[in-house]
Amino acid sequence: MRRAITSIAASVILAAVAVAVAPAPLSSVAHAAAPYAVTAAVHHEGRQAARQADRIHARERQVRERQMRERQAPERQRHGARHKQDADLALTAERAQMLGLINDERAQANLGPLSLDDNLNTVAQGRSQDMVDRNYFAHQIPGGGAQLPKGGMVFDILDNQNTQYEMVGENIALNNYINFYPLTRTVRETNTDLMNSPEHRANLLEPKYTKLGLGFVFEKGTGKLIVTEDFLQP
Repeated sequence: MRRAITSIAASVILAAVAVAVAPAPLSSVAHAAAPYAVTAAVHHEGRQAARQADRIHARERQVRERQMRERQAPERQRHGARHKQDADLALTAERAQMLGLINDERAQANLGPLSLDDNLNTVAQGRSQDMVDRNYFAHQIPGGGAQLPKGGMVFDILDNQNTQYEMVGENIALNNYINFYPLTRTVRETNTDLMNSPEHRANLLEPKYTKLGLGFVFEKGTGKLIVTEDFLQP
């Protein structure tokens, strides 16, 4: 069981026309006129901040939805379709690329590498899938889902599994890069966004973490991607 419970901070990565501090609902920005990205991080300080950040996301989601609808460009549908075939590549390839990018950053910081953990991969993939399926973007998991019926956070998933750990962290990212870039660049740009945010970088470069789980889920028909990174210190 954990002895150190991490906390929540929320952060936004602005890309091109992304000017709001929360993502639009996944159904509303299928063909935005430019790439956008939103991220949030869990790390080291108590869960209350996560709930507050999620409330901010919810309040501003309608504003973001309207902005992005106004920027829709039908011609981007044809452009994006050329790259969406890349999204069918094996999940193992996406994970391998992201792991390599993360470990390159850690090596530059004189830190040891992270290794993929099968259970954390399953947890992270489930987190991304749940956010796509139930149309939310938050560390706080709403009740009623298969992964955590009573709701909670990633810590609660691991606790329910009786997973032993000292510390856990989570990064989540939402973007539509696959509508504009090939898959390899989509993964690279996502990692760059996370590394450019202090909260997410803190998780990625935390010396105590040794294990990592990665989840990648594209929303069908839109190309929007939700990435989940779950970190663990045994």
